[in-house]
Amino acid sequence: MSDKIEELIIERMSLEDLEDVVQIEKDSFSDPWNWDCFLSDLKNPLAVPLVAKFDDQVVGYTCLWVILDELQIGNIAVEKYFRKKGIGKKLMDQILEEAENNGCHRITLDVRESNLDAIELYKKFGFQKIGKRKNYYRYPTEDALVMQKLI
Repeated sequence: MSDKIEELIIERMSLEDLEDVVQIEKDSFSDPWNWDCFLSDLKNPLAVPLVAKFDDQVVGYTCLWVILDELQIGNIAVEKYFRKKGIGKKLMDQILEEAENNGCHRITLDVRESNLDAIELYKKFGFQKIGKRKNYYRYPTEDALVMQKLI
Protein backbone atom coordinates (compact mmCIF):
# COMPACT_ATOMS: atom_id res chain seq x y z
CA MET A 1 0.00 0.00 0.00
CA SER A 2 2.71 2.52 0.92
CA ASP A 3 4.05 2.45 -2.64
CA LYS A 4 0.53 3.06 -3.93
CA ILE A 5 -0.42 5.85 -1.53
CA GLU A 6 -0.63 8.24 -4.49
CA GLU A 7 -3.64 6.19 -5.68
CA LEU A 8 -5.55 7.18 -2.55
CA ILE A 9 -8.57 9.36 -3.32
CA ILE A 10 -10.03 11.75 -0.77
CA GLU A 11 -13.54 12.92 -1.53
CA ARG A 12 -16.68 14.16 0.16
CA MET A 13 -18.42 11.44 2.17
CA SER A 14 -21.67 10.14 0.67
CA LEU A 15 -24.59 8.13 1.99
CA GLU A 16 -23.13 5.08 0.23
CA ASP A 17 -19.96 5.38 2.34
CA LEU A 18 -21.70 5.35 5.72
CA GLU A 19 -21.73 1.60 6.31
CA ASP A 20 -17.95 1.42 5.90
CA VAL A 21 -17.39 4.61 7.90
CA VAL A 22 -19.52 3.37 10.81
CA GLN A 23 -17.62 0.06 10.83
CA ILE A 24 -14.24 1.82 10.92
CA GLU A 25 -15.59 4.01 13.71
CA LYS A 26 -16.70 0.98 15.76
CA ASP A 27 -13.33 -0.71 15.24
CA SER A 28 -11.43 2.45 16.20
CA PHE A 29 -13.15 3.94 19.23
CA SER A 30 -14.49 2.67 22.55
CA ASP A 31 -17.39 5.16 22.42
CA PRO A 32 -18.13 5.32 18.69
CA TRP A 33 -20.35 7.74 16.84
CA ASN A 34 -23.42 6.05 15.39
CA TRP A 35 -24.96 6.13 11.93
CA ASP A 36 -27.14 9.14 12.81
CA CYS A 37 -24.11 11.24 13.84
CA PHE A 38 -22.51 10.75 10.43
CA LEU A 39 -25.83 11.24 8.62
CA SER A 40 -26.24 14.53 10.48
CA ASP A 41 -22.83 15.66 9.22
CA LEU A 42 -23.82 14.81 5.66
CA LYS A 43 -26.77 17.19 6.01
CA ASN A 44 -25.00 19.94 7.99
CA PRO A 45 -23.92 22.90 5.80
CA LEU A 46 -21.09 23.68 8.25
CA ALA A 47 -19.72 20.13 8.08
CA VAL A 48 -17.06 18.80 5.73
CA PRO A 49 -17.19 14.99 5.99
CA LEU A 50 -14.49 13.32 3.88
CA VAL A 51 -13.48 9.75 3.08
CA ALA A 52 -10.19 8.29 1.92
CA LYS A 53 -10.61 5.51 -0.64
CA PHE A 54 -8.20 2.99 -2.05
CA ASP A 55 -9.51 0.82 -4.91
CA ASP A 56 -13.03 2.17 -4.16
CA GLN A 57 -12.80 0.89 -0.57
CA VAL A 58 -13.23 3.38 2.28
CA VAL A 59 -10.02 3.11 4.31
CA GLY A 60 -10.33 6.27 6.39
CA TYR A 61 -12.42 9.35 7.04
CA THR A 62 -12.57 12.66 8.81
CA CYS A 63 -15.43 14.89 9.92
CA LEU A 64 -14.70 18.60 9.99
CA TRP A 65 -16.74 21.64 10.93
CA VAL A 66 -16.12 25.16 9.67
CA ILE A 67 -17.20 27.69 12.29
CA LEU A 68 -16.38 31.25 11.31
CA ASP A 69 -12.60 31.27 10.80
CA GLU A 70 -11.95 28.01 12.66
CA LEU A 71 -11.87 24.46 11.38
CA GLN A 72 -12.68 21.87 14.02
CA ILE A 73 -11.67 18.26 13.54
CA GLY A 74 -14.55 16.30 15.00
CA ASN A 75 -13.28 12.88 14.10
CA ILE A 76 -10.58 11.13 12.09
CA ALA A 77 -9.88 7.40 11.76
CA VAL A 78 -8.17 4.89 9.50
CA GLU A 79 -9.22 1.26 9.05
CA LYS A 80 -7.00 -1.00 11.17
CA TYR A 81 -5.32 -2.86 8.29
CA PHE A 82 -4.41 0.43 6.58
CA ARG A 83 -2.86 2.20 9.59
CA LYS A 84 0.79 3.28 9.52
CA LYS A 85 0.71 3.45 5.72
CA GLY A 86 0.45 7.23 5.25
CA ILE A 87 -3.34 7.56 5.08
CA GLY A 88 -3.56 9.64 8.27
CA LYS A 89 -0.93 11.98 6.84
CA LYS A 90 -2.87 12.30 3.57
CA LEU A 91 -6.06 13.06 5.51
CA MET A 92 -4.20 15.70 7.54
CA ASP A 93 -2.86 17.25 4.31
CA GLN A 94 -6.45 17.44 3.05
CA ILE A 95 -7.61 18.95 6.37
CA LEU A 96 -5.02 21.73 5.97
CA GLU A 97 -6.22 22.33 2.43
CA GLU A 98 -9.86 22.49 3.59
CA ALA A 99 -8.89 25.04 6.26
CA GLU A 100 -7.16 27.19 3.68
CA ASN A 101 -10.03 26.89 1.17
CA ASN A 102 -12.51 27.96 3.86
CA GLY A 103 -10.48 30.95 5.06
CA CYS A 104 -9.78 29.42 8.46
CA HIS A 105 -6.99 30.80 10.64
CA ARG A 106 -6.80 27.94 13.11
CA ILE A 107 -7.61 24.25 13.39
CA THR A 108 -8.65 22.69 16.70
CA LEU A 109 -9.27 19.17 17.91
CA ASP A 110 -9.73 17.06 21.04
CA VAL A 111 -7.76 13.84 21.48
CA ARG A 112 -7.63 11.19 24.18
CA GLU A 113 -4.64 11.79 26.41
CA SER A 114 -3.59 8.14 25.91
CA ASN A 115 -3.81 8.24 22.09
CA LEU A 116 -0.08 8.76 21.64
CA ASP A 117 0.00 7.82 17.93
CA ALA A 118 -2.61 10.47 17.11
CA ILE A 119 -0.92 13.07 19.31
CA GLU A 120 2.39 12.41 17.57
CA LEU A 121 0.77 12.82 14.13
CA TYR A 122 -0.83 16.11 15.18
CA LYS A 123 2.49 17.39 16.55
CA LYS A 124 4.19 16.57 13.24
CA PHE A 125 1.63 18.86 11.59
CA GLY A 126 2.37 21.70 14.00
CA PHE A 127 -0.46 21.25 16.49
CA GLN A 128 0.22 22.31 20.06
CA LYS A 129 -1.55 21.48 23.28
CA ILE A 130 -3.57 24.48 24.48
CA GLY A 131 -5.69 22.90 27.19
CA LYS A 132 -7.30 19.88 28.73
CA ARG A 133 -10.93 18.77 29.16
CA LYS A 134 -11.32 16.77 32.38
CA ASN A 135 -13.21 13.47 32.01
CA TYR A 136 -14.21 14.38 28.46
CA TYR A 137 -14.21 10.82 27.14
CA ARG A 138 -16.09 7.84 28.48
CA TYR A 139 -15.64 4.08 28.14
CA PRO A 140 -13.13 4.53 29.71
CA THR A 141 -13.35 7.92 31.32
CA GLU A 142 -10.33 9.95 30.29
CA ASP A 143 -9.19 13.53 29.84
CA ALA A 144 -8.95 15.10 26.39
CA LEU A 145 -6.09 17.23 25.25
CA VAL A 146 -7.21 20.28 23.29
CA MET A 147 -4.80 20.95 20.46
CA GLN A 148 -4.57 23.78 17.98
CA LYS A 149 -2.70 24.76 14.86
CA LEU A 150 -2.59 28.39 13.77
CA ILE A 151 -2.51 28.97 10.03
